[in-house]
Amino acid sequence: MPEPLPLEKRKEILEREIGIYGKRGFHVVSRTDTTAQLMRPKQFSCLWATLWFLLFGVGLLIYVFYYMSKSDEVVNIFVDEDGRIRRH
Repeated sequence: MPEPLPLEKRKEILEREIGIYGKRGFHVVSRTDTTAQLMRPKQFSCLWATLWFLLFGVGLLIYVFYYMSKSDEVVNIFVDEDGRIRRH
């Protein structure tokens, strides 16, 4: 059975993974040495709102209700003792 990775190495792996998600618009909500919770806020698209309005007239209301029903995207990252990344 292989030795578990040192905590410093697991921190480095987590930091790299946070950087990848950071480039995609996520920010850290909470963090420990081996876990992190990241969130990306929902975004309103003026393009889609305009298209819905132009195509369907009252479609803007449909898009607004759709936007209101969306939630922020949340990702939980965990680095185990073997250095494997788990996402939930």
